[in-house]
Amino acid sequence: MKIGRYTKLALILSVLGIMVTVYLTIIHYTDLQVACPNTGVINCERVLDSPYANLLGIPLGVWGLAFFLIESGVLLFGNDDARVIYNGLGLAFVFYFFWVEYTVGAICIYCTTVHVLVIMLLILSIYMYKKEVK
Repeated sequence: MKIGRYTKLALILSVLGIMVTVYLTIIHYTDLQVACPNTGVINCERVLDSPYANLLGIPLGVWGLAFFLIESGVLLFGNDDARVIYNGLGLAFVFYFFWVEYTVGAICIYCTTVHVLVIMLLILSIYMYKKEVK
């Protein structure tokens, strides 16, 4: 299987997402402190410890990890339509996460990194779809 440069770029973004969400998952399940300021608007701890830090009883970091693992599979084995649809679904979750941060009144830099990666993946998937490049 030949992987084009845009697919490689998307895979790099997906791996970065896996790395960030693995970190968030580790933070959730251990006693480690998150490496992030905990005062002011940037306050990962306030976001990650909020009542909204779980969806259907599952930590948001685990949801993100699942998203990026599936993303990698969609990039390698899915078609252009599947990539755009899947990343559009990712964007819907980003809006939910924006709402969580707004409601909590704090910004998590790791969550924001995930938001940016998902948006970049959506833009890249639309570009690949329109240009038919890989």
